[in-house]
Amino acid sequence: MVPLQFLLVEDQDGVVAIGRDDLVRYAGPSQIVASALCLRLFARAFADLSPERPPRRDDIHVLTAFPGDGILDCVEMITRARTRGRLTIDTEAGPADAPPSVVGRFYFEIRIGNKGRGYTLKPGYFTADFVDMVRRFQNGAANPADRDAYQIAKHALIGRLLGAPEAEMFTARDVE
Repeated sequence: MVPLQFLLVEDQDGVVAIGRDDLVRYAGPSQIVASALCLRLFARAFADLSPERPPRRDDIHVLTAFPGDGILDCVEMITRARTRGRLTIDTEAGPADAPPSVVGRFYFEIRIGNKGRGYTLKPGYFTADFVDMVRRFQNGAANPADRDAYQIAKHALIGRLLGAPEAEMFTARDVE
């Protein structure tokens, strides 16, 4: 498997390549996990919904059941959906078995033009222990040992997110 390096989106004046490092710079270093998740999510959605060419940013609509700051920032960088009125936040959206997050669930719908798919992150990525660490340490309030343990856990999760085979990441379904 070749590691995913970047996403391509078409903007008004050409195609833009967005890598995970761009997402981290935009969302901030505290959002390294969100950057990995969004990179994989949008790569899958673009392959499903616009396989022939990079999608136009203005054609992308997003619904998220997980309104974490990092996810919202990454969605914005990739799609400009937040500032251009094409982002919907609904923490109750999606199937009931979507894995829970600190707020909402790991469910996303992406539409490109008239085609849409819903993506549910498969269980096991965001464990209860990891979610508890997010609750306790994401705001930076941790002693050095806890902060180090949290960073190790974040990097381990990033490795799993970026290295997971495509079939093991998301359950996808067509949406109206």
